[in-house]
Amino acid sequence: MKKLLAGGTLAVLAFGGMIAGAAPASAHTPNVSADCGWVNVDLKYYSGAKVTVVIDGATVEDAEFSDGFQGLYDGLALDAAHEWSVTVDAYDGDQFDWADSGSIGVCQTPPPAEVVSPLTPEIVSGCAASLDDVALPENTEAITYSKSDLGIIATLNSDAFAFPEDLGAYLLQDDGTALLPTELVVIEENCEPAPEPSEPVVEPSDEASVAPVDEPSASPSPSAEEPPVLAATGATVGGAIAFAALLAAGGIALVWARKRMSNA
Repeated sequence: MKKLLAGGTLAVLAFGGMIAGAAPASAHTPNVSADCGWVNVDLKYYSGAKVTVVIDGATVEDAEFSDGFQGLYDGLALDAAHEWSVTVDAYDGDQFDWADSGSIGVCQTPPPAEVVSPLTPEIVSGCAASLDDVALPENTEAITYSKSDLGIIATLNSDAFAFPEDLGAYLLQDDGTALLPTELVVIEENCEPAPEPSEPVVEPSDEASVAPVDEPSASPSPSAEEPPVLAATGATVGGAIAFAALLAAGGIALVWARKRMSNA
């Protein structure tokens, strides 16, 4: 009888030990809660495990622990939705591995974006003008300005600001920036020297090709070699003198002849 009782006692103790050994393993208690701005992970009664926490695609926890683990991940933006997941790899058997995931909706509507317009720099001009000569507008809390091969780029600094529908000379780009093309702020001038005008070529006319004939002037001066001509007679001065001498000689001869006739 004593042996029977002793055997029964040992069996009960052995069974109780098995139950006590299995109790901690079956008592694993994973718990995750999430709400506006935070995710809380609370893991209890683990003899050893590894936990991985991912929020919005980024791993924020990847650690080993024993017995229990507790982690609070807060500071999440209230004006955006979030996705989270928690994975537990238990070291006392794959059957105790655990995973959960969920999402947090938008908890606060963001204020409307402030509409800001990019500034246009002063235009530069000249025969050697380039984009390097253009002075960028001063950066502000809302907009940062830079230069590219295409022109001037205006970039919004945050989602709290927005460009207006009418950007004026700027062009809205696919990446959300605004472009001011170079040709709108740089005016190149032609500074090459103007060619000197060539003298016109005058082609000789038919009249100009005929050699001109020298015509006597209205009052030609008398030639030294030719005797002067008496007016209205065409006789020269020398001829008149000779004719006068001849008449005088004839008169003298006539007088002399009359004297001889009278003396005879």
